[in-house]
Amino acid sequence: MVKKLLIIPIIHSEKEMGSLKSDISEMIDRKFGKEKRDQHRKDVALFWENLRTIVDDILNCIDAPAIKIYQDGIPIGGEIGVKLVAMGAKDGIPNHQILHTMIERGAILEKTENPTLLKEEYEIVKEIVNAKTDPERESLSEKYKKRLYELTIERDRYIAERIDESLRDGMFGILFIGATHEVVPHISPDIKVFVCNFVKKDVLEWLKSGKISPVSSPVSEV
Repeated sequence: MVKKLLIIPIIHSEKEMGSLKSDISEMIDRKFGKEKRDQHRKDVALFWENLRTIVDDILNCIDAPAIKIYQDGIPIGGEIGVKLVAMGAKDGIPNHQILHTMIERGAILEKTENPTLLKEEYEIVKEIVNAKTDPERESLSEKYKKRLYELTIERDRYIAERIDESLRDGMFGILFIGATHEVVPHISPDIKVFVCNFVKKDVLEWLKSGKISPVSSPVSEV
């Protein structure tokens, strides 16, 4: 039996920033201007629309109960994790809306992150964002630059360990992870990995290259 993992590099939307959303939006406005911010929002929305179609095609190729979902920023699985995703989907977070659809179809949400690492990173980012002046913000960014880099590596290693622990033979994992992360070097060599290139034909061909519980009527690759 084979274990396969599709890694999907993602762009987080502003809605995922929680209590920092308004402060981050204000920072983007000051640095890039409203026009560029609005264009970025459109680009992010289009990204998630395209990804939604790819995930829909995956669900038509693979029996959902054979899929394990790994999501950056998710420190808990099971019933509580599912409730958190449902809340995010209700709040309009596109990432969570896709996860919610997958879970409703029978996919399994796994604990992905170490909550201690997430909390430390959040507190650092919060301190930087809440700085009163741009010079102070730049100084804090420089101060925490090394630690933030280390945290990213530690998070990536932990995520890889969680996948190795929970992804069983004959199952298919999907990892939704921020595009700046580098999880691949830490993934077990026993797991066949494909980093999504957002070309539907390529993704579906890779899915069909191994025996991962295909459904009876796979989608067209047109």
